[in-house]
Amino acid sequence: MVYLGLHNMINRELEKIYNKIVDVYPFLSEKERIDFEKKAKNLIKKTLFSKKGVGFLLNLLKNPHAYLWVWKKPSLAKIRKKRKVLSKIENRTLSLTIPSWSGELGVLDKKLIDICVKNIERYDGILIDVRNNQGGNSRIAHSFASIFFKTPCVYGKFIKRKEGGKLFSVTAVLQPNSEIYLDKPIVILTSNKCFSSNELFLAPFKVSGRAILIGEKTRGGSGNPMQEEVNLGHKKIIVLIPTWRFFLARNNDPIEKTKINPDIIYKKKNILNFAVKYLQEKSSHSKSS
Repeated sequence: MVYLGLHNMINRELEKIYNKIVDVYPFLSEKERIDFEKKAKNLIKKTLFSKKGVGFLLNLLKNPHAYLWVWKKPSLAKIRKKRKVLSKIENRTLSLTIPSWSGELGVLDKKLIDICVKNIERYDGILIDVRNNQGGNSRIAHSFASIFFKTPCVYGKFIKRKEGGKLFSVTAVLQPNSEIYLDKPIVILTSNKCFSSNELFLAPFKVSGRAILIGEKTRGGSGNPMQEEVNLGHKKIIVLIPTWRFFLARNNDPIEKTKINPDIIYKKKNILNFAVKYLQEKSSHSKSS
């Protein structure tokens, strides 16, 4: 760990966060790293350790996964209520509203798969609404998505850092479910709230064209952040630092810049009716062909 030579013990905490960022954040170029270090050092010299000061430091990364929050004991009852999956079948359309991919929901992927498989004779198409989904566990998201793919789908790549600072690339591949394949037409609703693991859920559908995305451009960010705890008076602050950068297939910039664009931009309030009508027409066409 390399300190900046400051003598103020309060600011040593801010320096620790700075050093952790330099250790783990995957800067994509030497210029990007040097630019951050230069701005960060100037900031630390002028700013005392505080929630606002840490926020300023994280903002220099220009990555929405770099942020902080004041720790509070979570209410599991409120979490479950807020993240409850809704499903209904109407006019031969299965509608699923998925507000989170959080692991706190347990076997969410199995629940969603069961809904799709057990009711397969009752619907012709699937409408998936993830407009308010800000992420969670990408393993759960991809476990559910896997039942809609027959072959592996390369949907992008992750850039990470090895110990010692070297960058390396990992190909992002969605593996199909070995036992279940549903070939029903799919429409997915998106918004600018879609973020993180939810964007990793959307990526294979977008790249392969397996589903039609309707709505707005996503927020842009998938960084697998690590957590650092710091104490600020009597409050515990959780600092999140991204540990990878995700690139959607065929893009030269990370998702923070590119976002995920819908296939059909639609911002009107009647988006549900529009999507259902679109899906029903697509289902009818699939049947006739």
